[in-house]
Amino acid sequence: MKLTVPIAVLGWAGLALGVAGPARAQLMLPNASGPAPGQEGVVTAPAAPPRPPAPKIASESSVIGKTLYLNGSKGKLVIDRKGPSGLQASLVAVGDRISNPTESCGLDLGGGKPLDMTPVGRAAGAPRYEIRIPSCPITVDILEGAALVSNPEQACVFPEGDCKVNATGLWGPTPASLEGQAASIEKDRGRADRVVIESYKALYARTKDRNEIKKIAAEQADFSSARETMCRDYAREAVHGFCATRFTELRATELVERISKMDGREFVPESTRPRAPRPPADVDQQQAPPPVAAAPPPRREQSGFWLFNLFR
Repeated sequence: MKLTVPIAVLGWAGLALGVAGPARAQLMLPNASGPAPGQEGVVTAPAAPPRPPAPKIASESSVIGKTLYLNGSKGKLVIDRKGPSGLQASLVAVGDRISNPTESCGLDLGGGKPLDMTPVGRAAGAPRYEIRIPSCPITVDILEGAALVSNPEQACVFPEGDCKVNATGLWGPTPASLEGQAASIEKDRGRADRVVIESYKALYARTKDRNEIKKIAAEQADFSSARETMCRDYAREAVHGFCATRFTELRATELVERISKMDGREFVPESTRPRAPRPPADVDQQQAPPPVAAAPPPRREQSGFWLFNLFR
């Protein structure tokens, strides 16, 4: 007797075997590629977190010998070299007269002599120096063509000079010297803004703790208000944007340095990285020599010379 099995029963049996057997079959989406042969059980490492682009690094040479003014209009700050590697500053700060606060006053904090600038490493993304004046310590962060001055006391009182001065703020060029550079400054601002945005993205990618993520978000929100507070008094800031650009570059460098420390890498400014030697040009790709120009036709002797020789 010949045994016959309905086709439907065979179909259900095959489906049951597929479910009960090893889970080798996978759902393949259209245009999807499976693992390479022999790599089915290999676990791939997660992608490395993104790195922000390199920021523009400020150097002391950008301020040497230049006259800087608080908010581009007050006082006077000149930074010069002292010896092979030292720096010194002549600083005239402005403020209010102690005996009559309605009157303004100016005071040379060095008494007519340059003040020594003591290096204290890098802080907040810039080379930092201290000017140790009795009763008025000042910190100077070197930016590109500017100096960010801070004082823990905000204002310094000099009874002997009948003057109360405040040197805190951004010291930079006058607006007249900046308006012609507005396009270049705007380009620097765009680059710095991009570095700041990408740096915050990199920080979020490296942070898993929810509370730390909230702190980073608050820090990002506070940056804009801090920049506005710093630069609202700079002369004609709306025309050239110098203060906001330099403040943004400072934040960009600070964030990139911070990310480098999180990754266990040493922060090396782009300007000091060794350049790789350029490979020699391929012989076939060298520019062909220009074609030899045709010799000019022989110059015919003018009739004036002929007559001159004839009657000589």
